Amino acid sequence: MIRTASLALVLATLTACGEPNPTNDSETGTTGGGSTVGGGAAAAVNPLATDITSRTKDAIDRGVGFLRSRFDVAQGAWLVNGKPDAGITGLLVTALATSPRNYRIDDGPFIAKPLAYLAKLQREDGSIHDGTLANYKTSAALQALASAGGDRYGDAVKRARDYLASIQADEGEGYSEDDKFYGGAGYGGDQRPDLSNLSIWVDGMLAAGDERGSDGFKRALKFLERCQNDSEINTMRHEVDGKVYVSGDDGGAAYYPGNSKAGYDAQDDGTLVPRSYGSMTYALLKGYMAADLDANDPRVQSAMRWIANHFTLDENPGFDTSKGEAAKYQGLYYYYFTMAKALSLLGTPTVRDASGREHDWRVALATKLLAEQAEDGSWVNGRNKRWWEAMPELATGYAVQALNACYASLKKTPPAEKS
Repeated sequence: MIRTASLALVLATLTACGEPNPTNDSETGTTGGGSTVGGGAAAAVNPLATDITSRTKDAIDRGVGFLRSRFDVAQGAWLVNGKPDAGITGLLVTALATSPRNYRIDDGPFIAKPLAYLAKLQREDGSIHDGTLANYKTSAALQALASAGGDRYGDAVKRARDYLASIQADEGEGYSEDDKFYGGAGYGGDQRPDLSNLSIWVDGMLAAGDERGSDGFKRALKFLERCQNDSEINTMRHEVDGKVYVSGDDGGAAYYPGNSKAGYDAQDDGTLVPRSYGSMTYALLKGYMAADLDANDPRVQSAMRWIANHFTLDENPGFDTSKGEAAKYQGLYYYYFTMAKALSLLGTPTVRDASGREHDWRVALATKLLAEQAEDGSWVNGRNKRWWEAMPELATGYAVQALNACYASLKKTPPAEKS
């Protein structure tokens, strides 16, 4: 059951502040033109809107409670199809460790046991996995060990970080800068990189202590640019099975160069443009932030233009819905998760949409997730089960991490009144 009473109270609070309904994508902020990156003069703190911060913390606590209830104490991990899984375990430990309560290894077996489970999986090459998805699971495990393990797992973190650095598709694997996959990372390493796997690779490298603008992040720029639909930035053409794929010009991002999970748009000359979609565009933005690009960089501004034109929390925007409305709900919680991480790295509490209205993304996203939380504290994607989001542990892990980012930003910069 959805917490409709809680949502009503949140919306009443925002309405009392003179704010429009955030679930309709008209959140806290002022109007104005100019850059698509939010900002501008600071306004007075709104004491009623600030209440969203405490409600966010409560939702996180309830989500954490659900995750703890699903932890398998005997096996020391979270399970997928009845078996311990390194990827989901890493994701969920990180959700707990980055929550407002900052859970650490000494806080109980629900932290200590999964950390020990992950560390035990580490292999000679530094990777941490249970036989599949080496990059994805190592990146997730590294984040958990780095955020919750303290000094006890410092060596494991370093070895995992070195493994991740070694699998980037670069000269060490025989790639040149002319290769469309240069700078990327895939599920198992450099094999057919994609933007989703590069995104979690970025998270792992940042968690291990790599600073923005490091060599690995700079190499990733080539791959990021080739995923972006901006013909002035991305000039590469891709011929696959007799079809030609080229860049569009909306500024968003696809899954990997020449490929999109959201479908394709045919051009008059017969070429195909991989459709940009929300989760990958935020993954692109996060990668650009890790590479230490300035907010005024043309690549960042192009991505923010797409975000401005598609700012919504009701769907993962960009999918082709011609074969059914359910398509737009694919990866919805991953979209929330990636949005929160990317905009946190961007460092602005607001995003300006195409009409010039500024949206406080923290208030909007937190309010949306409050509305969707079930009575037991979980979240689940009931509209599209693709990419495992029908699994409440996974959707809840994404939602808690998204709310953790909202909460941290709200504490640092409280919501402001409309001017």
